[in-house]
Amino acid sequence: MSIYLTPKAEREMEERFALEKEAFKILGLVVAEWKSDPMSVQCFDLRIVERAKYVVARLEKLTPSWER
Repeated sequence: MSIYLTPKAEREMEERFALEKEAFKILGLVVAEWKSDPMSVQCFDLRIVERAKYVVARLEKLTPSWER
C-alpha cells in the first residue's frame, strides 16, 4: 500500500479544500445577512441560525489570516 495519493485523488482533495473554503465564505455571507436583517431568519429553525453563527465565529478565530 502506497502512502502517496494518486494524481486523481490529489486533485479531488484539492478541489474539496477549495469547495470547503468557498462554502465557509458563503455561510459567512448568510450569517451577515441574518445579523443585518433579523427578519430574514424566519424560514430557518433558530437552532440552525445560532449554530451557523457560532460555526462562522469560531472558524474566523481559528483560521489563520493568510488562509482567508
